[in-house]
Amino acid sequence: MRRLMPDKRAFFVRLTTAVRESAHYSRYNAPMVGVLGVIGFPLYYFIWHDLFPQPYENFWLRLAGTAICLPLIFSRYWPEKLKDHFASYWLLTMVFTLPFFFTYMLLRNDMSLIWAMSTMAALFLLVLALHDWLLVILTSLGGSILAWIAFWLTSNQPPEIDAYLAQLPVYLFVIIAGSVFNYTAQMVKDEKLDAYASVGRNIAHELRTPLLGMKGAAGAIRSYLPELTHAYRLAHEAGLPVRELRTSRLEQLGKAASSIDEEIDYSNVIIDMLLLSAGQASLKADDQGQHSARATIAAAMARYPFKSDHERALVTVEVSVDFSYHGSALLITHTLFNLVKNALHSVLKAGRGNITISTVSHRLHNQIIVRDTGIGISIIDQRHLFEHFYSSKSVEEGSGVGLSFCKKVMESMGGGITCRSVVGEYAEFILTFPKDAL
Repeated sequence: MRRLMPDKRAFFVRLTTAVRESAHYSRYNAPMVGVLGVIGFPLYYFIWHDLFPQPYENFWLRLAGTAICLPLIFSRYWPEKLKDHFASYWLLTMVFTLPFFFTYMLLRNDMSLIWAMSTMAALFLLVLALHDWLLVILTSLGGSILAWIAFWLTSNQPPEIDAYLAQLPVYLFVIIAGSVFNYTAQMVKDEKLDAYASVGRNIAHELRTPLLGMKGAAGAIRSYLPELTHAYRLAHEAGLPVRELRTSRLEQLGKAASSIDEEIDYSNVIIDMLLLSAGQASLKADDQGQHSARATIAAAMARYPFKSDHERALVTVEVSVDFSYHGSALLITHTLFNLVKNALHSVLKAGRGNITISTVSHRLHNQIIVRDTGIGISIIDQRHLFEHFYSSKSVEEGSGVGLSFCKKVMESMGGGITCRSVVGEYAEFILTFPKDAL
């Protein structure tokens, strides 16, 4: 009995995840699905009732299908409380409009060829809409059982069980074959990602080699430049024929080696971040140690590639409490980059608001908070923000790897990242650093 409980729990988790992912992938297509349902149900009532009369039609059943599909047209404008239930509503819509409706109409029309073909088409659409083979099978089975129950409750004629059983292998083939093709498409996608990751690893290797050479050269400059500068000053004071260099240039040369080192480390972290996003690397950085939160935030804002002075003016730094954390300043810098980028997107999309970066110290931990007063984040999106490849933005706006990277960074330092938001008001991301890591 103890063995069965984890299996049942895993099964329900698997099924819940499939429903959620199906709804997530279909949320952009939901309005068009709604339009097809709102037009298709009444249109085909006219076709099968008037143009090419069939043995049975049901105006009220089609009206119910139309009513169920109508809210999908406006799904993007649902209140946030309703959006939290979109996955359940999407599954209900699929069950009613595809396996239930078409199986019921098939039974009431004496297994006619037209409705047999229509049922095949409905099952094929179900495969495309739900993606996951287990979800497709359970949805088809559940909808069909409900259709049989409805048939027995509303019809006086005996069901043609033999005819249905004769067609059942065809329907099973549609479901299984469609699921196989969906699985094959996913395998092809995974292979492409692996290929891209392999190319990325090769590029990373080719980039790291010259970067390593540059780092060695920078070390040589750092070692010998002071001596060369001192020799220049002595030669200049002695009146020897050397080219005159301004004091500001000498100071720039003195900082050059450190700047080169910083940029090389920065480039290596970018490479690590890209490989990590593709699942091809583990978090690592060469600057592990104690760092100041104030200094890290200041360096991040000085380096962040703002597109305009307007963007830069939107960000305010309010570091009232400085604290020391153990980890990589470069990784935290990239984490702040991701959060500021998302915050700028929110504020600019809203056409109002600002961004504040602040620090807070508690008894057991310290925090960096990035808050924006832009469009906010829905509750349902908050639940999945830190999942790999999950994005509440369009494909063009985001890939869904930035926040998962932030989570991995914070967890690698023994901390964490959380989100609080109210749609239309604000969104804030809290980076938590444990004090016991000091």
